[in-house]
Amino acid sequence: MKLLDIPFDDRRRRYLVFHADGLPARLRLASTSTTAAFEAVGSSRFYLSQDSQILAKVVPDKFAKRQAPLSWLSRDYLEKRWLMQSDARKEFLSLRILQRARLTTPRCHGWGLSLNPANRYASLLLMEHRHDARPGGEVFDSLDEAGREQFLERFCQEVAMLARAGYVHRDLHYNNLLVADDGSLIWIDAHVRRLPRKKADQWSVLKKSLTSRKLRGSRYLEASRKILYNAFEKMHD
Repeated sequence: MKLLDIPFDDRRRRYLVFHADGLPARLRLASTSTTAAFEAVGSSRFYLSQDSQILAKVVPDKFAKRQAPLSWLSRDYLEKRWLMQSDARKEFLSLRILQRARLTTPRCHGWGLSLNPANRYASLLLMEHRHDARPGGEVFDSLDEAGREQFLERFCQEVAMLARAGYVHRDLHYNNLLVADDGSLIWIDAHVRRLPRKKADQWSVLKKSLTSRKLRGSRYLEASRKILYNAFEKMHD
């Protein structure tokens, strides 16, 4: 556990960081064109360290303190801060599940929490910044049809690997992963939940996790379901 004062652009915020690993004595974070690209495809805010080695993901409070004070107090302050049910902690634990399932993730440098009620960005996740990778959606859109088929094959095989470990991703879409120069997948958004125990229920959940909107159309949805079903059946052979 480490107490860290982090300058975000022109403001300094203090966080209690858990599982701190490989953090420098001083860490300065700023918005860049790289973080703007991440924010364009997600709802969180991102910052990059001065040496471009550490990417910070911060999640704002769900409720506005002045507009919904009771909801903010119960959910954002008591539950997420004092009971430590923050987005960053949940994602940190999910990243460990992905790693145990033998999926590739960025190195995690720890997760942080701000108890200051004036700081609406209480949730902090510090990760390795992968310079050798691009957002999955960007890569998928740039591929020809043969390349997209290969992409879906890798994507669904890794979804099946996670299922073999007993979990399903809660928000499966291409921009929840990066694609390295060698074509390997790097999972960067790691919200998972347990699968049911029964085989039939497991497939129902996995099938519903794939949607046409998130996979760029019904054609890719059907192809993904076919690949995933075959991989799912092999799990139970």
